[in-house]
Amino acid sequence: MVNFNLPNILSVLRLLISPLAGFVLFKGYLLVATFLYLALALSDFLDGFIARKTQNQTPLGAILDPLADKFLVFSYILALWLGEFKYQPDTLVIILLLLKELVVVVGFFPLWAAGKTPRPNLAGKVSTALLFIYGVVLLLCNLGLQVAIFFKPYLEVLINGTLLLALLLYLRAGVRAFLKIS
Repeated sequence: MVNFNLPNILSVLRLLISPLAGFVLFKGYLLVATFLYLALALSDFLDGFIARKTQNQTPLGAILDPLADKFLVFSYILALWLGEFKYQPDTLVIILLLLKELVVVVGFFPLWAAGKTPRPNLAGKVSTALLFIYGVVLLLCNLGLQVAIFFKPYLEVLINGTLLLALLLYLRAGVRAFLKIS
């Protein structure tokens, strides 16, 4: 039976609203997009907090939450990258993000076939948290906030490092799982 508890409902809503919010950003409605982004990021915190506090973590939630995170990050990063914004995501961030997610998706199947539940690694969690912050920083840069403009390049170095580390760790886990089932 599928358990649609409050945390899972929040994840589904984030999954459904993220592409729409990305479209709003792409169209140039920065203030509305910033509000939506912050609300969606808050819903990510809330669904995990509620699931842990109520001990209502489910296998469905273990899939929905990271999937909703990816939709939110991709919707905003791509809208900023493809749109006509003064401050756009760094190309290396986009390349490493896409490579990491490709490895995660491809690596999911051997792990699943080996009977293991795919688990995020610490570098993957940190990179996701930094990507959430990066989204806010990019939005604030485009709204003209000088402190965000100052921190943007430093944040990009951190993100690139954690994305590369996460990519390598996921790749290693996928190769190990593949070798076990072959």
